Amino acid sequence: MKLIDDIIDILSSDTGKLSDALIKTKVLLHKVGHKELVPWVNSELNGYPDIDSLPEYRILPAQVLVNASNGAYRVTSHHIPMAHLDEKHRDALETARMEQSLAVLEKFTENDEGNLQAHIPMESYGILGKGLGNSYQIESAWCAISHASVLQILIQVRSRLLDFVLELNDQFPSELDEEQVKERIGSVDTENLFNSAIFGDNTTILVGSSNSQTVSNINLKDNLNALEKTLESNGVSASDISELKNAIEKDSSVINSDSKTYGPAVKSWLQTMLSKAVETSWNIELNIASGLLATALNSYYGWF
Repeated sequence: MKLIDDIIDILSSDTGKLSDALIKTKVLLHKVGHKELVPWVNSELNGYPDIDSLPEYRILPAQVLVNASNGAYRVTSHHIPMAHLDEKHRDALETARMEQSLAVLEKFTENDEGNLQAHIPMESYGILGKGLGNSYQIESAWCAISHASVLQILIQVRSRLLDFVLELNDQFPSELDEEQVKERIGSVDTENLFNSAIFGDNTTILVGSSNSQTVSNINLKDNLNALEKTLESNGVSASDISELKNAIEKDSSVINSDSKTYGPAVKSWLQTMLSKAVETSWNIELNIASGLLATALNSYYGWF
């Protein structure tokens, strides 16, 4: 599929712009019928509107630096003690949540050195200065984020996106013509490939219909309680969840992580749940049900 090849070429090139690859990915997701996956692409291109929705790779360590003097001496870009601050205040200063668009981050990383700076309000100088000795008073203070840390965001996005398109490329080899591609689209679990590559253990599961969706970030690996809560929040009954737990326990001795194949008990449970989706006794659409269950179970087993 030429569009996939184009994205791979951009991502694997030293001169390829990540923002160009994301724009083409947006087109690709529409072409394969998965525009519900576009929000991540939009957030990377335009910036994240909500700091609480930032993926973990956009949360960086920051250093608090000050210029300070005591009348006789002056220090510049000086590290200061932070142990006297409460944990919440200290975390707010030493953690940088990078909501900017990738274009902004790419521009910053064009230079091989320097730091991004976020100035700390003067109202905080009194609290910060309590850790200083010898009567030093803070003149200015800021949080500094290193060039290398920002560059790591770009590397993470490039790597995760490349993992996704390489997996998708295996499903749509270049020798397929347009009609063959259209025929194959419905049988490829693009949503699961995307979630596994982009979010890994922190899998984003999208549930709903064309009119309604809910999105939740979860960490399921080897976590039965998290798996139970995820299924419960998506309408799976307590009895069905209990049966799944029993099935997982029965299959514990026959699971092969290399082949990434469910055991017989879990397979039987899956078939029952999909039958319920068909019969509408589980109030969820069949195509959504299959994606939800497969993604949740794959996340639980750590199969990415």
